[in-house]
This record gives sequence, C-alpha cells and structure tokens, in this order.
Amino acid sequence: MAEYQILNSHNQYCDCLSINVELIPVNDTPNQFQICLSLGFNPQEQTILNGKVEFALRVVRLYLNLDNVRFIEAQEIKSPLIKKVDDPLSRLPYWEIRHLIDSKFLEGHLDNIILGTVEIQAAPYTLTVTLKSKLAHIYLTQIEGLWRHDITPNKHAILERKLAKFIWETNLKPCVSETIFSSEEIKNTSKAQVPEDNLLQELKDILQLIYQTPKDDFCDLATIAGLNPLVDFAGGDLTGANLSGLKLSSADFKYVNLRGADLTDVDLSEANISYAKLNGADLSGAYLEGANLRFSNLQSASLALANLIGADLTGANLIKANLTKTSLAQALVEGTIFGDNIDS
Repeated sequence: MAEYQILNSHNQYCDCLSINVELIPVNDTPNQFQICLSLGFNPQEQTILNGKVEFALRVVRLYLNLDNVRFIEAQEIKSPLIKKVDDPLSRLPYWEIRHLIDSKFLEGHLDNIILGTVEIQAAPYTLTVTLKSKLAHIYLTQIEGLWRHDITPNKHAILERKLAKFIWETNLKPCVSETIFSSEEIKNTSKAQVPEDNLLQELKDILQLIYQTPKDDFCDLATIAGLNPLVDFAGGDLTGANLSGLKLSSADFKYVNLRGADLTDVDLSEANISYAKLNGADLSGAYLEGANLRFSNLQSASLALANLIGADLTGANLIKANLTKTSLAQALVEGTIFGDNIDS
C-alpha cells in the first residue's frame, strides 16, 4: 500500500472521447506509480440552430504537468494509434493519438496503455493529464439542415470550416479533458464558460451573409466569415473548390480535402499539405516548391507544368497523376507511389 493518499478529479468536456487514467503502484516502491490510460472514441452528435451535426476527432495529444512528481521513464507502446513524441521545448514527452491511415477519424478503444512511470518526490504534489485537440483535428462526419445543397463549392468550404471552428471553440477549447491527481483537495478546475450564445449568433449571421453575397472568390468569402485562408482551413472540406491563382504560400492545409479542386497556378510554396486528399485535383502550373505533401493522395491529379522542386512527397500516392513537364528536382520521394503516369 502506497504511503501517499491520492485524490482524483476528472473533467470531461465532450462526448466524442471517453478517458480513464489510473496510477498503479509499482511493487516494493511506495512512491512510484505507472500511468495507465484507457480511451474510447466515437462520433458526437450536436444540435446547432435548426440543424444537426456529427463530429469526431482525427488526432488528440496527451500532455503531463508534474508538480513535485518526477517522470522516470516512458514505456514502449506497440499500438499503432499512439506514439510518444519528445518535445524539444519541454523536459517531458507528450503522446499523440492519431487515426489510422485508412480511417477518416479516431474510432474504437485503447485499453490499459502504460505510458510510463512517475515518482512522487514530496508533498504537496500534483499530476495532471490533459488531452488537447486542434481545429484541424475535427472531422465533420455529418451535417444536416444547416444550409442548402445548391451552394457553390467555395461557399460550402467556408461554411464547413466556420461550423468546425464553432464546434472547436464550444466543445474542445482549451482542452478535451483533464484529469488531476493530487495530495491536496482539488479546486474546481472546470473551464471558463464559453459565451456560446454570442458564437451561435455569429454563426447564424455568417450563414446568412454567405448565402446572400454574390461573391464566390475564396479569399473574399473567408474574409466575410472571419477566417484566415493561411491557418483556418487545415482539416477542411474544400472538395471541388476554386483556388486558382491564389497566393497561399506557407498555408496550413494539413488533412484538407481538395478532391477535384481547381488549383491551377496556385502558390502553395512551403505550405503544409500533408495527409491531404488531392485526388483528381488540377494543379497544372501550381507553385509547390518546398511544400510538405507527405502521405497526400494525388491519384489522377494533374501536376503538368507544376513546380515541386524540393517538395516532400514521402509516402504520397501519385498513381495516374499527370507529370508532364513537372519539376521534381530535389524532391523527396521515399515511399512515393508512382504508376500509370502521364509524363509526355
């Protein structure tokens, strides 16, 4: 029996994830414990305005905050869903739980995963386990009754991201869940109440503005919605959108769905487009120098006359892509899948 009394407090802020964290005493060491984690994932349904939305998470990150507790060693984890990441800005690692490459979002369970061993050094002490997720990590699995289906792809892309941002701000910010172990009585750690009514009214107003405007330029629509094209569209659904000729250098488009989109002559140099869906997209003449396209799907896309000098194509799928006069000098192509390409 450990000599330390451990009080536990848990705050869960959304239903798309369930978590249980335990501190298991290490034999013959009264002040050492293993951190044992169990997680469950499933889509969460939410009524918004006159419609219904279902969302899930692609990625969550687990962080430790230790006070008078020392992290001794991490445990090797064999599950493909979770991996330890050494943080150069912290003495502690964090753990990333990511959906499998052939899945759209996290689903199922992680049971009794030992993260590592900690040692209580003195009282009072606190160990906090926090799960966080970013806007880019939200996947909208279903949207009903919020807008008409006859809007343009650009307007759909803007509204989808505005909706995702609303869900993130009201359900997942600043964290998804928080579990605290302490020797002292734990004060109420519930997150500050988000002014949801204000955000809901803003969402309603934006829906109307986007409907009514005759504009369809992607950047103009983003400005109306209060979205930044360089940072707010990671993880977004831009299927069939028209981004032709836009200046989006260094943009974060990780996880984005650009299937069938018009990206002719777009500037996406140094952009993060990893894990993106670009099947059938037209990137003819696109400027992609230094872009991160790791594990992106470019199957049947047109990269004719595109500049991919120094781009990272590690693990990308370029089967049936049009590579006519495509510049691939110094591009990283480890594990890149080529086949049936048009190159003349």
